[in-house]
Amino acid sequence: MLVSIIIPIKEEPAIQQLVDEINKTIKLDHEIIIVDKSKEKPKINGAKVISQRSDGLGNAFVEALSQTKGDVIALMDGDGSHRPEDLNSMLSRIGEYDIALGSKLIEGGQSNDTLERKAVTLVFSLLTRLILWTNIKDPMTGFMAAKRSIFNEIKLMPRGFKVVIEIVYKSKARVVEVPILFRERNMGYSKAGFNIRGVHEISRIITLLLELKIGRLAGKW
Repeated sequence: MLVSIIIPIKEEPAIQQLVDEINKTIKLDHEIIIVDKSKEKPKINGAKVISQRSDGLGNAFVEALSQTKGDVIALMDGDGSHRPEDLNSMLSRIGEYDIALGSKLIEGGQSNDTLERKAVTLVFSLLTRLILWTNIKDPMTGFMAAKRSIFNEIKLMPRGFKVVIEIVYKSKARVVEVPILFRERNMGYSKAGFNIRGVHEISRIITLLLELKIGRLAGKW
C-alpha cells in the first residue's frame, strides 16, 4: 500500500523538520506532496514541492490530489501540530474503515493548543454537528487518511481551510475517529483565531456548512 501525504503550507519555517519526522516515523511506502503558497518556494529534502495556484487549504488539497499516486490519501497540517505517529494509528484503521479522522475531542484525544483556538474548535464542532446532523465529534479536523476510491465518487468545491468535512459529508464512507495529540505550533503563525483573517475564515466555514446541508436536502449528495 502506498500512502500519499499532502501537506499545504504557507510560510512554515519548520516544514523540513516535519518532513524528516514523517519519513522517519511512517513505515509504509509513502510519498509527501508539499503544496506551497509561500512568497519564496522552499527547498525541502524528502518531499515533492509544488506551487499552489489557487487560494485556501482546501484548494491546495485538490491541486495536490491529481499528482498523487497512493492507494491512501492523507492530509495533515504543515506547522507540526499533527504528529506522524498519530498518522500511523490512523492508517492502521484504513481497510476496516474508508476514512480515518484525527480527533482531539474523543476519549484519548488531547490538545496543547491555545485557549482561543480551543474555543474556536469547540464552537465550530458544535455548530457543524447541529447544522449537518453528524455525530462526528471533531468535524473541523484537518487531519485525515482516506482510501483513494472515495475521491472518485465525489466532486470537491472547497472553501477556505476546511475540506475534510466536505469529503466526509459528500461521501458514503465508513468513518472512524482516532484520538490524537494536537501539538501547539512552535514556529510560524496561526491562520485561525478571532482576528480579521479568522473572521473571514469563519464566514467561509458557515457558508460551506449551509451549502453542504442544502445540497443534501436537494439530493445532490
